[in-house]
Amino acid sequence: MKIFLLLLLAAAAVIAAPHASEERKLQHVILREIIESVKDMKDQLKAEIFVQNVITTEHCTHKNFCKAGNILSAYKAEDLGLQEKDWLLPRKLVAYTRDINCKDPSSEDRVKLHQLLDNIHQCAQKEFTKP
Repeated sequence: MKIFLLLLLAAAAVIAAPHASEERKLQHVILREIIESVKDMKDQLKAEIFVQNVITTEHCTHKNFCKAGNILSAYKAEDLGLQEKDWLLPRKLVAYTRDINCKDPSSEDRVKLHQLLDNIHQCAQKEFTKP
């Protein structure tokens, strides 16, 4: 009986390990897309909008990525002088944090949208380089 339980636990560990690895690969793909989206968008962005500062380079958490996605989702591409095809960043942030339930941010600190994008870019790079 003990041998059977040991074999069962070993099989469960082998089955679970690839899932975690695949999840991490997916997270890396999404982070790479976030990095590219920010780089492409910053050159095209013309609007001078102030937004809540929900993510900083010192606080690169999934919850803060989620809050940034919520903030950016409130804007439409045309409000920012972008084409719809270039405004995929909010969706990518939501995809990256799909398992996180974050509340609307309550930060009083406001920054230019360009600064928020820089913070997202730097945090995504930090997360991407983690093993």
